[in-house]
Amino acid sequence: MQSRLLSVASGSSPLENNVQLMSAAVIIFEHSFYIFEKQRYLPDKQKSVPSFIVALEQYIASPHAAAVREGVSVAVQLYEEAATAAARAYDEAVTTATHTYQGKPSTWTAKLPFEPFKKKAQKAFERSKEKEKEAFERSKKKEKESLRSQAMAELIKTILEITSNHRLPRP
Repeated sequence: MQSRLLSVASGSSPLENNVQLMSAAVIIFEHSFYIFEKQRYLPDKQKSVPSFIVALEQYIASPHAAAVREGVSVAVQLYEEAATAAARAYDEAVTTATHTYQGKPSTWTAKLPFEPFKKKAQKAFERSKEKEKEAFERSKKKEKESLRSQAMAELIKTILEITSNHRLPRP
């Protein structure tokens, strides 16, 4: 079944293939339940073709298959672009922060009278800068995850809409 449904979707990302397959499976199985219910009352039950095969063939032959494939393709591409943009923004922010936090301690440490005090002040300065950098990276990482979660929620909403709008008619 998977090879028949994805034969047209060559060159797609694994996410796109999975989402297309799941969308098609939902539509096909829903339709197969209607077909099964209809076949249940036929007098020659033994000769009837399994309902999911009938539903699969009807789905593949319908214009719904192409519409679902196209809609899913667009939705997944938008999600992947949003996820890539979030990752790129995170990387740029962290790279910028790395350069920002590589400063030197203020001039007051140079005025300290003894070398041990200067070293202690330098270490304290480095620790504080490292903590600031880590806090900044954590906040940017949370922001990136939030953007990805929003994009995923939008993808799921779109896929559900596509799937519900392209159901096969009841037999």
